[in-house]
Amino acid sequence: MHKFSTIVCFLLITATVAHAGGEKEVLFPELTPGLHLYRYNWDVETCVLYVAEMSRTEPTLHFEVALANAQVLGKETVRSMANRRNQRGDRRVLVATNGGFGVLGDMRGYGGVLENLHIQDGELITQPTDAEACFGVTNTGEFLSSPVQMEASIQIGTHTLPLGCINQRRLDGCQVTLYTPRLGESTRTNRRRGIEAIISGLSLPLTANYAHPYRVEQVSRDGNSVIPRDGAILWMNARLKDPSVPQFSAGASGTLKLALSPPEWNHVQHAIGGRLRLLKDGKINETLVKMHNEEKRHTPGKRTPILNLSHEPRTALGYNADKLFLVVADGRQPKYSTGLALYELASILIELGATEAINLDGGSSSTFVVNDTVINKPSGQQERDVLNAVFITVDKVAGTRRVP
Repeated sequence: MHKFSTIVCFLLITATVAHAGGEKEVLFPELTPGLHLYRYNWDVETCVLYVAEMSRTEPTLHFEVALANAQVLGKETVRSMANRRNQRGDRRVLVATNGGFGVLGDMRGYGGVLENLHIQDGELITQPTDAEACFGVTNTGEFLSSPVQMEASIQIGTHTLPLGCINQRRLDGCQVTLYTPRLGESTRTNRRRGIEAIISGLSLPLTANYAHPYRVEQVSRDGNSVIPRDGAILWMNARLKDPSVPQFSAGASGTLKLALSPPEWNHVQHAIGGRLRLLKDGKINETLVKMHNEEKRHTPGKRTPILNLSHEPRTALGYNADKLFLVVADGRQPKYSTGLALYELASILIELGATEAINLDGGSSSTFVVNDTVINKPSGQQERDVLNAVFITVDKVAGTRRVP
């Protein structure tokens, strides 16, 4: 607890600037060109936010995402993920925040499974589920937040079976799910619930705009199949009534096809999905506006079972034509920072200049790291293990100023 309550003492603050809803305290002004960090003291209510603004025109800066433990199953701290990225040697993580939503508990062995889109270094790890709440960056640096969907199928013989999910829990509703080695060692499925075809011959890693032949090596009804390092497991619901299901037998072959739509998403190198679009074309989500206007009595800092209205720690990603914004709001600490309702978070993002924004995981997960140092105050008083992370990285040759 002492570590997180004193860490702010080490921040290099050079100026305090009055802003529409509060004050900006500039942090690390000489860290690297094109990156601006500050603490935003929002005085409309008692809330402290940490903000990173990355110039979209600075060629040495990059947006990236990372998966906990380099696989879907399991969790890891944001700092640990950043340290692993640094070990690759080509870039250094300057700023890191927690990422999207998913299974934080064990949930019958599925702890770590993501709820929405994750693309890392061009590898499609999980498919989009909330089409409106995804953000991606293409290989040419284009920012995307248009609604995105996966269109995927498994062809076998004369039949084609729709593929709904990649590396998701069976309980998430998909009738057909593909499990790649990126999930973990095995599928964690129940033998009574489905049929699993062990397939080989795929070209891995899986990417968007993918088409490749495969061969069925074995079909199992035992569940929890070991995922081959050079193949995948196709899980089919035991209750699925589709003429293609009986075609899956040892020795059978076919083609796996998948793509993201609209087609520009097929060129994304890094992408993350959240839960709920906060801003679109500079306007706050209509659902949030309606809930805010219908709230009978607004009590600053109040927590409520209605999560959109509850004041909580928050993490968000936004952008405009010139900048990328990573924002973490501390909360659940009344004498320091109470947190934000989602309408308030969206309003602050507009104040900062964002025109597009998505909501990422919040609560005790909300973490803001600069050069391997947690500079916010997580509500759990320690850094939490999370599912994935968002990075701003810099080319090693660019050079950076280290945090004191």
